Amino acid sequence: MGDEDRGGRLPHRVAGAARTGPYPSGSALSGELRQRIQAAVAAERSTEGSRDQEVTSPSVRGAVRGKRKRFATVPAGRAPQPVLTVSAEPVAEDEVTEWLASAEPAPAESAAVGTSPPSQDPSQDPSQDPSQAGARLAAQILVVVLVIGLLTAAAVRHFVLSPGSGAPGDALIGQEAAARNAAAAWVVQQVSHDVTVSCDPVTCAALRTHGFPSHDLLALGPTSSYPVGSAVVVETAAVQGWYGTSLAAAWAPAVLASFGSGPSAITVRVVARHGAATYQIALAAAQATGEAAGDALLTDPRITVPPPASGQLTEGLVDSRLLRALSALAGRQPFSVVQFGNVGPGVSADVPLRFADLTEDSQVASLSDDAYVQAVRAYLSGLNASFRPASMTTVTLPDGQVVLRVEFAAPSPLTASASQGSS
Repeated sequence: MGDEDRGGRLPHRVAGAARTGPYPSGSALSGELRQRIQAAVAAERSTEGSRDQEVTSPSVRGAVRGKRKRFATVPAGRAPQPVLTVSAEPVAEDEVTEWLASAEPAPAESAAVGTSPPSQDPSQDPSQDPSQAGARLAAQILVVVLVIGLLTAAAVRHFVLSPGSGAPGDALIGQEAAARNAAAAWVVQQVSHDVTVSCDPVTCAALRTHGFPSHDLLALGPTSSYPVGSAVVVETAAVQGWYGTSLAAAWAPAVLASFGSGPSAITVRVVARHGAATYQIALAAAQATGEAAGDALLTDPRITVPPPASGQLTEGLVDSRLLRALSALAGRQPFSVVQFGNVGPGVSADVPLRFADLTEDSQVASLSDDAYVQAVRAYLSGLNASFRPASMTTVTLPDGQVVLRVEFAAPSPLTASASQGSS
């Protein structure tokens, strides 16, 4: 056939192109024509990266006869694709040259028709969908916002709660520590070491540090039941969080002492073993018994009781153990009662008064102050353990008067049916 002398096969013609005449004969594609074709191909490849540049070879420019590659209008961001003009006339040699040159796309043209190098970074691809770039940017902004939020929260927690930061949280931590230490010191000094005290673990540790017996401490927790087996409960913010207001309202109505305020407040309470209602009944019975004992003391000529102490006796507000100790002392030594009272800030008004300040009766004074104190201490220390004072100390009152304070430990016993832990 005529194509066999050409030294190789020509590429297939573009699909859909009309052909109205035969291909040029074999003699038309001489060696000179092949050289021209190869020169055109080399010129076309030298223009990579210039998608819309015309063929610059002088020999080809004339053969093309003004036929150019035309580019369709494409959206922004996408490379234009070349559109070849197909003539219905017979194929000329110059058309074959253009056809052959365009049959092997350059790399730039390959990118234009959707073929991108595998190693190309998608983020650098100019044909990437703008909506994907927007989504990526939004995700990056969200990550930055989250990181800033976490760092801000950490900074706030550090400066508010960490010790030494000088922030308000330090003041709260300091107030809690001060209230806890004050409460622990008070409990060790004022509460009997023969009763059980309930507390949160931190407060129990503070009580042990101050000297309260470990075997008399009951550590509470989030799942603990009401501490009805204890005589006293130390109510901190943690304990209140576990029991709410029901502890004070139903099981520990009487306050022995309070320390601190607000979130750092700590309250030492008497536990009502059988509930608040039963505790109030027992308290009323104890006051009735105290009224009778108080009236008996007021009629004893060896005891001097000025007001308002005399009124406290007649109202039955004095601890029953203290009444029995004073009655026994009156049989050995005349004395004067300066006042009754309780040691403990914020103590409930109906809690029995646990101490009495005593002096020697001035009308029958026969001993020096030191001798008087020693005589009273010696006698009271020998009493039965049930009404033996927990402490006897010399105290100077605000007016400068020196007295002997005879004091009993908390909590006060009520009656045989009393609902508190020490009954």
